[in-house]
Amino acid sequence: MLKVKGLELGFDITSPEDLHRYLDAAKAMDDAAAEAPPLPRAEVLATRDGLQEYTAYIEGQCKLLTDFVDAAFGDGTCNVLLGPKTSLDGLMDVVDALREAVAAQGQQAGERLAAYMPNRATQGEK
Repeated sequence: MLKVKGLELGFDITSPEDLHRYLDAAKAMDDAAAEAPPLPRAEVLATRDGLQEYTAYIEGQCKLLTDFVDAAFGDGTCNVLLGPKTSLDGLMDVVDALREAVAAQGQQAGERLAAYMPNRATQGEK
């Protein structure tokens, strides 16, 4: 189980199925990012058209992150973690929290796996 922002997610870094789903979601996000609206130049932002371009950029980034979280961790996960208001800042907080939790779970799994590995330094001493 992965605990993020008080929510327990059924993600296990040692489960091949979960890892494939996570990697597939990351690839889909990378592929979709190529089609996402670009961040407008700073000098354009002061205009009405620039603000519309910025809005399209923010909407595109929100969709990328929401789709990633839901694909990797289950439909609806993003809404539960994010709460009632979608914002790119809030989504980045969610993704950061997920990244930290996955890394911590990986660290814990690595330490546990190390206990089952032979000690290579002492193998030649027998």
